[in-house]
Amino acid sequence: MVDSSTILYSWIIMFLFILGMIFLGWVGMKRTKNADDFATARSFYGYITLGLAITATIASGSTFMGIPGLAYSMGAPSLWYPILYPIATVLGMALIASYIRKFGENFGTRTIPEFMGERFNSDFLRILLAVVSILLIFYVVSQFVAAATMFQTMMGLDYNLGLFLTGFVLAAYVFMGGSHSDILTDAVQGIFMLAIAVIVIIAFAMGVGVDGGFTGMMELIKERRPEGSLNVLFRPGDITYGSAWLVFLLFIAHIPFSILPHIGNKFMAIKSGRELKKLLMFCTIVATTLPAMALGGLLGIAVIDPSAGIAADQVIPVLFSEMFPPIIAAFFSVAVLSAILSTSDGLIISLTQILANDIYRKTIVPRRKIDSAKAEIVEMRISRYGTFVVLALAIFMAWNPPESLSVFLWIGIGGIVSATAGPLCVGTLWKRATKKAAIASTLVGTVAYWIIYLPFGFGFTNPFGAAGYAVLLGMVTMITVTLLTAKPSDEEVDRLFGEREKAEETLGS
Repeated sequence: MVDSSTILYSWIIMFLFILGMIFLGWVGMKRTKNADDFATARSFYGYITLGLAITATIASGSTFMGIPGLAYSMGAPSLWYPILYPIATVLGMALIASYIRKFGENFGTRTIPEFMGERFNSDFLRILLAVVSILLIFYVVSQFVAAATMFQTMMGLDYNLGLFLTGFVLAAYVFMGGSHSDILTDAVQGIFMLAIAVIVIIAFAMGVGVDGGFTGMMELIKERRPEGSLNVLFRPGDITYGSAWLVFLLFIAHIPFSILPHIGNKFMAIKSGRELKKLLMFCTIVATTLPAMALGGLLGIAVIDPSAGIAADQVIPVLFSEMFPPIIAAFFSVAVLSAILSTSDGLIISLTQILANDIYRKTIVPRRKIDSAKAEIVEMRISRYGTFVVLALAIFMAWNPPESLSVFLWIGIGGIVSATAGPLCVGTLWKRATKKAAIASTLVGTVAYWIIYLPFGFGFTNPFGAAGYAVLLGMVTMITVTLLTAKPSDEEVDRLFGEREKAEETLGS
């Protein structure tokens, strides 16, 4: 349904966009002097650049294709997801971001597993969370599927060739500059994404493409999706949106979302404590705007003929091709690829750092007593060349695409938030929290998720709900075991939090 003019413009704009990303990768490479730069870009960026990068990372390809696809196929009840997940995510940021940054400054931590290992003085916990973080590969795969689908729909490219093109672009700039390239490209990609989201919001508010404007659009939505009109809050029997309790679990599951490894490590790149406060406010605005892409799915119900038989995840590209001139529609392909790349690059860096930092630098080097200069060289090689390993695995796993991107990516995310919710959301804020409690919480949350969800399951096939239950169980375990175990020593509490408090007093003076 995408005409030849749109395809031509898409290729021209996409070619220029890819060149721009590779150039920013080169700029990032110039700023990367050592392995710490590659992993964190520590204390280098202001709140606008980093805010765009973080929110672009949060808003994955699912935000631009999967979430509108759910709205198109289900109607209004699916809007709970784009409404609640940014609120929960920003809440998680507000609770934890300052701790991640200060631990990075005081202890040189580079990853979320290392941050947790330092917080609880536990190599076992660090390694355990590093292993759990491998589940991020499911998130990477979902991004590759979204990219290949976009190339296929908007640009007429074979799906499998789209996978390879996505891998090539990511390899080109992530290999060069690591976190610097990640943040620079994500910030520019965030601008494209924000522009498209604003266009969708305006188009929905005006009922563009529908006779009778907004009123006519609402009538058509009610006619074509009576079970999903805007006066319907829940969809009885649905595994995700069937009741207020299931929606509440969705919200709970997203509170630890902002501290996933590929997002949490970006807080180490903010310049200062004052910039961090501005960052949180900026992220709140942008993070709640981007998910409004779901409104495009509702508009699609009214604009696109139901007999067209399009796949749900293709509703936005088809909608743009029908509503706008070819050159405007072509910019959507860039926005979708921006959403995909801005999430994928951070995920790839996080996965390579599991090997380079959490396993090699923090585990192997001290035990083998490897010379620091040699260790630095090896770590950089693992970081860079591990990129190709992750990309190859993602392409292999994405060869046969899943039915729903939003659900598939949560197979991995659910496992990670279930494992980390207790130690991160409770243990980081509560000085009384103990190492035994953190380990117990991680194990309980992980096991609970995989028992509740597939493949074992009690017939509970909703990953959001399963993660919500597991997050709650992990937090309860964290509190209970902490109260049953001995308090950390005053020396340990001072080691962990004393320097942070002094730093905050200095900033406030």
